[in-house]
Amino acid sequence: MATFVTRAQWGARTPLSTSGNITPAEGGVVVHHVDAVKVARADHADCAAQVRGIQNYHMDSNGWSDIAYSHLACVHGYLFQGRGEYVRTAAQGTTQGNDDWYAVCALTGGISGNYDVITSQLIDAIRYGINRLRSSGGAAQAITGHRDHHATECPAALYSRVVSGEVNPGGGPLPYPGVTFRQSPATVHASVATWQQRMNTAHGFALTVDGQYGPGSDAACRTFQSRKGLTVDGLVGPTTWGTTFA
Repeated sequence: MATFVTRAQWGARTPLSTSGNITPAEGGVVVHHVDAVKVARADHADCAAQVRGIQNYHMDSNGWSDIAYSHLACVHGYLFQGRGEYVRTAAQGTTQGNDDWYAVCALTGGISGNYDVITSQLIDAIRYGINRLRSSGGAAQAITGHRDHHATECPAALYSRVVSGEVNPGGGPLPYPGVTFRQSPATVHASVATWQQRMNTAHGFALTVDGQYGPGSDAACRTFQSRKGLTVDGLVGPTTWGTTFA
């Protein structure tokens, strides 16, 4: 299991303010990374300073009240306490994202073909962070990438680990988020974007990945359900979700 590093242990500054105005049972946990360039520290002794630098940037340059993330995970298998449980984040890039979702940031970066090594210890630390946010913070089962909430490539190479379910503490395929997608009224949820992306990459569709379950998504769902011998109702519930990510 990953090692937890408290705010006091990594030398966190006192937040300017905190907000408990968060409803994580309506969302879940979002996985982030730091940057589009490699940032992972070779020596774990340098990771606490890295987290302090991120906090300083968020507070002094961005004008935020604290480090943006709920927790941060390093490649050496340590989980650094960020804002923590039941505290609103500033990480997702949207109001709803920050209202309903926690954020776990990997202390990694890069782009396709030139990314920090994703270690098993990093995955363990991310899982530990998600488990804490579920068990102690009331987070729903959904796990998404930052790109599912906002126009960004984040978390780059880690995104495939999200969609595969590798970062899920329980293992196995990406868990059903607990929200049934339907067309009327159109479901708007970050997990819709995760499903749309999976439908494109694994099942050959060409959906717009926008997090909105509109007519195109409904039609693709019905086609997919028919192909797989499922009930054709256009609803993405536990069975259709599980088949999509199998």
